Amino acid sequence: MNGPMQHIRSVARDLQEKGYSVTIKPDRSVIPFELYPYCPDILATRDNENLIIDIKTSRASRSIERYKEIAEIIGSHENWHFMLSTVDVEDVDRADYTLPESQVDPDVINHMVDRLDGLLAGENYDLALPYLWSLYISAMRLAGQHAGIPIDATSDRSVLNYMYSLGEISGDEFDWARRFLQLRNKTVHHLKFDISRNELQSIYSHIKDKLVQWVGLA
Repeated sequence: MNGPMQHIRSVARDLQEKGYSVTIKPDRSVIPFELYPYCPDILATRDNENLIIDIKTSRASRSIERYKEIAEIIGSHENWHFMLSTVDVEDVDRADYTLPESQVDPDVINHMVDRLDGLLAGENYDLALPYLWSLYISAMRLAGQHAGIPIDATSDRSVLNYMYSLGEISGDEFDWARRFLQLRNKTVHHLKFDISRNELQSIYSHIKDKLVQWVGLA
């Protein structure tokens, strides 16, 4: 179930930069509960927080039921979390990992919608596009949580890859999301970037449909 070593080391470096003490391929004896025969790729600790991490490349196929079982065992212990991270082979050195802080919930989604409506009304299109992405990926994370998929602690790109690999989103949706992510990245990283209100409204309309489908938000 474990990922190639180069990807494991990449995630380990990122965690160390975030202040975690990291052990690659930890011995089972350092984990105070039974996971046999599973061995994690990484054990990361910081203060009272303990992360057990499995790295999966986007080309690999894994059993989600087994991941769910592992996540449930680990999550039943206080201050322990399971992190499943799907890494694109071509993006291993550029992944942006989001560590577990809190679950996305419908109230958060509703607040984001209210905030976004205000940005659009004020014609703050350069701010609205990244916010649209945050709304979209948060809704997808929530859909994954409802499906029992342990993706709360992975990068946005990992969420897309894993939801697609499990059949939770279609191929068309996956392609649309990747194009949207590229557009969002251009907005964030380029000083001069223009997008029209009509383009934004088209994206927002698509996301609203997903909000209904994924989180039941009317």
